[in-house]
Amino acid sequence: MPDVLRVIWVAKSKMVLKAVWLTNVDSQVMNSRANLAEGLQRLAELGFNTIYPAVWQRGYTLYPSAVAQELTGASVLPNSPFVGRDVLAEIIELAQPLTIRVVPWFEYGLMVPPQSAIARQYSLLSLDIHGNIQRIQGANGKQDPHAWLNPSCDRVRKFMVDLITDVVNRYPVAGIQLDDHFAFPVELGYDLLTQQLFQHQNLARLNWNQWRAAQLTALLSQIVSSVKSSRSDCLISISPNPLSFSKSRYLVDWQQWHDLGLIDELVLQVYRDRLDVFIGELNKPEVRAIKTKIPTLIGILTGLKTRSISSETIAAQIDVIIANQFGGYSCFFYETLFNQQLSPILVSRNKQQLIDIFNG
Repeated sequence: MPDVLRVIWVAKSKMVLKAVWLTNVDSQVMNSRANLAEGLQRLAELGFNTIYPAVWQRGYTLYPSAVAQELTGASVLPNSPFVGRDVLAEIIELAQPLTIRVVPWFEYGLMVPPQSAIARQYSLLSLDIHGNIQRIQGANGKQDPHAWLNPSCDRVRKFMVDLITDVVNRYPVAGIQLDDHFAFPVELGYDLLTQQLFQHQNLARLNWNQWRAAQLTALLSQIVSSVKSSRSDCLISISPNPLSFSKSRYLVDWQQWHDLGLIDELVLQVYRDRLDVFIGELNKPEVRAIKTKIPTLIGILTGLKTRSISSETIAAQIDVIIANQFGGYSCFFYETLFNQQLSPILVSRNKQQLIDIFNG
């Protein structure tokens, strides 16, 4: 890890980590080197010291990857602004002089669009009880269909391990991040492969949910082992939903993952409008406990293309995070950090108000 990044990441540092997710959806910041340079400078001026840039999205990588090309047929997302570039190398180069920590975000995890090249390899997918892909609820009440790679499948495991380890080996990143899409949706697991494995390999006689959760944990263990063997100083960051929802809907037990020593940083997504509900999530026993053990950031929603979040709401949530001595916060996402409204017309946030919120 370069010295400039080592300064930023100190496990027991009292520095407040100020982070933001960079994505290629509803945002132009990653579309060119010039956009990145301007964007990172704006973040540095507000005191941000960490970025989580998307690198695995919609079944393709956003940076050139031979590992991805072998399975998907493309080394980078086709017909995108990332063709012919190495966006991750650009980000790292631009972030270093600004003392900004770069943690690549494998945003899509095990989720892939059903029409993507990787999803057309049917044997890699986990299916629901009717033999179909799982459909998850999308924005505005619409059904947003996605396929899910099977964490019990050896080819899937090898792909995810190789994909993530390759980034750690090739780029001087501070760590890697997996989010709520690194999951095993509770409706899935009814494909023939998973059913056979459950029948023949469940020596511990776990119940159905426990066994499927263990499959996901086993995959994470393989990823962590491979990453740490390559770079012992590489941070393993996860960004899940609150524990009860994660366990019941996605079979993600991040509390157990911590107890097993599999995670170095937790960025808990607490996307709530009401401040009392937001505070209630932060006061849950498992959240209060883990923040004393590893750096724990709170992920806050600064807005979506079709959903505005006021600057006052953002400021109030950050005040609560700091007052409760969390390790910091992460904003989803870059574009709505600087703009209160994206559609139908762009409405920028007041610059002085941003300075007061983030540098106050």
